[in-house]
Amino acid sequence: MPVGSAAALICDTGALIDYLVESAPDHRRFRTAIDQARTRYVPGLVLAEVDYFLRDERRAMHVFMQDLARGAFTYAPPTVDQLSRAMEVDRRFADLGLGLVDGSVVALAESLGIRRLATRDVRHLAAVRLRDGRAFDLVVHRADPDQS
Repeated sequence: MPVGSAAALICDTGALIDYLVESAPDHRRFRTAIDQARTRYVPGLVLAEVDYFLRDERRAMHVFMQDLARGAFTYAPPTVDQLSRAMEVDRRFADLGLGLVDGSVVALAESLGIRRLATRDVRHLAAVRLRDGRAFDLVVHRADPDQS
């Protein structure tokens, strides 16, 4: 689907940080892509990471929490089954070093049947295959992909 599509999407940590912080390198790209989605899912573990990385940007975090509270984003805490699946994903893609948070993004995508993902972590998440064998549909292709 094109970037302008109104389909639902899942938001990863880096994408949300760029969305929230105006001085971020890809702020406009992520702002446009995320704002155009009909439903924007924020995985529970991603929310915790966003808060951690925005510890010096408290205003941005407070605004985001207000948006979450008013329903502009859909909070999606992981179930125990999703956490278990996240660890399976981490083991399956051990060479990528995904960890629990990225694994939980994959597990949520599989649970909801959503392939559209807003992420800065192109290198890792573009390599992941969902349970059905398909790749994520990344809504933003950054000019300077994450090299971590």
